[in-house]
Amino acid sequence: MNRWPQLTLTDRAAAVCAVVAGYRSYAAIAEWVADVPATTALALGMTADRRPSEAMIRRLLQAVDPQLLTAAISVWLAGRAIAVDGKTLRGSRTTDTVARHVMTACDQATGVVLASIDVDGKTNEITRFAPLLDQISDLRDTVVTADALYCQREHVTYLARRGAYWILTVKGNQPHLHAEP
Repeated sequence: MNRWPQLTLTDRAAAVCAVVAGYRSYAAIAEWVADVPATTALALGMTADRRPSEAMIRRLLQAVDPQLLTAAISVWLAGRAIAVDGKTLRGSRTTDTVARHVMTACDQATGVVLASIDVDGKTNEITRFAPLLDQISDLRDTVVTADALYCQREHVTYLARRGAYWILTVKGNQPHLHAEP
């Protein structure tokens, strides 16, 4: 089943470009499309008299399966450098629950989150490293950066098996490696 309504590739590309550029509402996306320079419009396949309207953009975005779109964008962005880190979400703790802790893999150039995973109280970030990166279909030729917590032999083996490169901070958790000149 086609998840895109009867819109051209140009219409889809224009909407995606506007969102990537930071435009969030239907009106703002339509404004971006209307104001995009002629050279950009031509590169997207638009002509001055044929640009998608706000109504067309609204129909397009309402018909998109968000999980499929996220997966497609993740595949597109995954060919870059990816930073892995975990954070406790500020304000997520209540009187009944502990604060939520999440690990993310972010595109270093754009800051876009490519994958995320919860780290519950029964585990830690070290055990969630591979499941986090398993959400990204292709890590070949991607550089993964992470702090000393992730400098683990199992992580290096995992990244090598996936065809990725890595830059990991070395501290006291790897004493022999840390002692190397």
